[in-house]
Amino acid sequence: MKTTGGAEEVRRAREHNRARAWTLMTAHLPDTRKVPRYSPDRPGALKDIAPAYDRICRQAAGVGDFNATDTEVLAALLAIRMLREKLDHDEHRLASLARSRRITWARIAEWQELSGRQAAERRHLQLGQPSQTEDGRAHATQSERVENVRARRVRLAERQWAMKNAGRIRRAAAQLASVEDLQQRVENSHEARVLRAPTNHTKYPAKEPRTPLVWPSSLREAVAEAERLRTQPPPHTGDSLHSPEDQRQQQEADTAHRLLGLIAYAANPRNIDLSDLPDLADAIRDICNDSQEAGNGRRRPGMQRHHG
Repeated sequence: MKTTGGAEEVRRAREHNRARAWTLMTAHLPDTRKVPRYSPDRPGALKDIAPAYDRICRQAAGVGDFNATDTEVLAALLAIRMLREKLDHDEHRLASLARSRRITWARIAEWQELSGRQAAERRHLQLGQPSQTEDGRAHATQSERVENVRARRVRLAERQWAMKNAGRIRRAAAQLASVEDLQQRVENSHEARVLRAPTNHTKYPAKEPRTPLVWPSSLREAVAEAERLRTQPPPHTGDSLHSPEDQRQQQEADTAHRLLGLIAYAANPRNIDLSDLPDLADAIRDICNDSQEAGNGRRRPGMQRHHG
C-alpha cells in the first residue's frame, strides 16, 4: 500500500527540520502569532514549547489524555537535542556573567558539580566553541559523540576511584611535593628542553629569562590545600545544594581528583626523572595504572592490591 508522496515528504521534513519541529511544538499555544521562531542564533525560550513537551512526556509516562501524533513525538525528541544545545549556550553565558562579577572558578565549579577550578575553566572553553553549522546541524559525528560519552564515563569512574583512594593519592603527592629539587628536575626534563628549543630555524635561543614551569608550584599548592581540607574542613556555606556531609565529600573528591591529575604528570619520564627515587616512581605509576583501569572498568588479572 502506497502513501501519498507529497504528504510523506512534508511529514519527514517537519520531523527532521529544527525550525519546523519547534513550530510544531508551539502549535498548541493560545496565540501562535506571538511565538518566537527557532533559529540557530536565537534558539527560543523554554516556555515556548513547555506545554506541548510536558503533555507528550505525560503521555509517554502513561498519564494524561493528550494523544500526540507520531510527528509530534519525533519532534519532541528533536526538541530535546535542541534544548541540550540551548542549555549549553546558556551555561556558557551564565558562567561568563559569574566571572564578570568576580565569582571565582572554584565557586562556579562547585555549583556546576565539577571536579574543580580547572574543570570549570575547561568546560567554559569547550562550551564557547561552535557546536552547530549554519543550518543547525551538530559538528560532531556520531563516533565523536559516542567517544565524548565514553570519556565522561571514564572521568566519572576515575573521580570515584580517586575518592576511594584519597589517602593513597595524598601520600604519594606529598612525597613528590617534598622532593627538594623538584623544580630543577622539571626544568631539566626532556619535555622542558623540547618546549624551550629554538624555533623558526633560529640559531640561538632567546635571551630573555625563562619562565619557570608551573607544575611543581601547582602540585605543592594542591597538597597544601588537601591537607587543610583534611585537618580543618571548611564550615558549611549554607548556600550549597548539598548537605554538609555531601559538600565535604564533594570537596574531598575534587581535591583527590586534582591531585591524581597532577601526579600523573610525574608518571612520564619525559616530564621528570625519578630514576633515583624508584619507590616513589613505582607508587606513582601504580596509582596511575590503577586509576586508568578503574576508568576503563578493568582490574589487573590475578592481582588484588591492598594499600594502607
